[in-house]
Parts: sequence; structure tokens; C-alpha cells
Amino acid sequence: MDIVYKKYVSSAYDYNVAYLKKYGDRYKVQVLKCVRKKGVSNVNNSAKGTVNTKKLDCNIRRTKNTIKELVLCNDWEHFITLTLDPKKYNRYDLPKFNKDLSQYIRDLRKKYKTDIKYLLIPEQHKDGAWHMHGFLMGLPEAELELFNKEQKLPYYILNKLDKGEEIYNWVGYQKRFGNCDIEPIRDKGRVSSYVTKYVTKDLESSIQELNAKMYYCSRGLNRAETIKKGRTTEMYKPTYIKQADNGDFLYSEQWLPPMSEVQASLYVYNTMSSCWQSIDEIGYNPFDDK
Repeated sequence: MDIVYKKYVSSAYDYNVAYLKKYGDRYKVQVLKCVRKKGVSNVNNSAKGTVNTKKLDCNIRRTKNTIKELVLCNDWEHFITLTLDPKKYNRYDLPKFNKDLSQYIRDLRKKYKTDIKYLLIPEQHKDGAWHMHGFLMGLPEAELELFNKEQKLPYYILNKLDKGEEIYNWVGYQKRFGNCDIEPIRDKGRVSSYVTKYVTKDLESSIQELNAKMYYCSRGLNRAETIKKGRTTEMYKPTYIKQADNGDFLYSEQWLPPMSEVQASLYVYNTMSSCWQSIDEIGYNPFDDK
């Protein structure tokens, strides 16, 4: 795809820049149409505005990518579903729910002298009430109580118990807010895809009306590590491509299958020029089994 840029912009921006990023034990290659060079101030407001207006992707997709990044880059222990009991709490006030829940978790940190971290994604019922799905790590075992089949429980929990799965109640949360269920995370990749399905246009619309957020998380969570920056090699085969209305390229990405960092590095060469080392030039094939 041939793209023509104004000369006064070309000195301030790099184009079609590739990044190799590490998400926990997974790797992703992404290519951005336009990246301002380090240390260069904005030389043309209209050029910057054009990039920002396009945003390289829609808000929903960027939110989903951020949630997946936070899931894959942190050692979450539990997947949680938090509901609100109308007898205990206002189910329709999401900002207050987040504020009070955040304070409750801070109080637990002080009580147990441990670092409890969370990532929560709100979901709205058809009647406007809210509940949350998300991730926890560091919650003390004293706060957990194992469900059993003798209890009066929702069918989906009983079904999991019948399969031998362990499902827990968060006792303190139940007393203050409402029902919840917590289960150990068995596959972070799978559960990250599951939870991002709740990030929808309807959610974005509701969130904007409340001046709230599409997800809530603790400070200090790990983010993806940039391994390389440069150009893609011939091995790069994007699985997603974002284009502008006029067909111009904006963004592309490819999640790589499980592999080592050496193998993943062959998808991006660490230079802004147009040369890279092939497998023959390296002298060995890192994809060969040893």
C-alpha cells in the first residue's frame, strides 16, 4: 500500500512501525501507521489531529486489547463474578459500587497486610442494574468459603460442582454487597477472551452516560513488555487489519502461537531500515526442535 505524506511531517514521524510485545508467556506483533519520533515535539497540529481522530482503532477494541493485556501479564489467581443484593446495596449506581468496593479492598489489604489486586469489567442487566466479572490475586484464604452441593445455589454453580470443580464464596463481600462466586483460573488466554465479550457498544454507551469506566483495576499491574521495535519481516501474517474509511492502513496485529522469544524475534527486525537477518544468516533455525 503506497501512502504519501507531507515532507514537514515525515521528519517528525515514523510510519508503519512494528512492535514485538510480550504478554506473560505470549507474544504479539503489531504495526502502527504513524508513531511520533522520540524527543520530537508536534510540528503540525492538523497532522496530529488526523492520527488522533482515527485513534488507530475504535474505543471498544482498544479496551478489549487493554483488558487482555492486563489479564495475560499478571498472575491472577481467581476469576470472579460479583452481584449486588437489592436488600443490601443500590444495584443501579455503578460509580458508587466501584468506589465502595475499592475502599473495601483497601481495608482488607490493611487488615491482612497483603497486596490484593483486581481487574473488574462491569456488565449491565436489561433492567439497568449492574454486576461485575473480573480477576483477583492475593485475596486471603480466610475470606474464601468452598461451596457444596447441599447449599441452595444457582444451577451453573451446581453444574460445576457436579463436574468436580472448586467454586468459592467471598464471605466478606457477600455480607456487605451481595452474592458472588470465585473459581481458580485454569487458562488465562481462554478466560480473557471470555470476559472481553462483555465489552460492547451498549456498555460503552451506558458508561458514557454515567461518566464511568469500561473496566476498573488496581494500580501497579504489569503491562506488556516491548521486546523489539522496527519493521516486520516476511514471517508476519496479520490476523487483524484496521483501515480508515478511505482505505488507508491504520493498524494491524498478529498473536503468535506459543514459541520462544528467539523465535518470536524473527517476526520483527530491530531497525527502521529495510534489512533483516534471515534464518540462513543467523546460522541456525530456532524453530527446529532440540
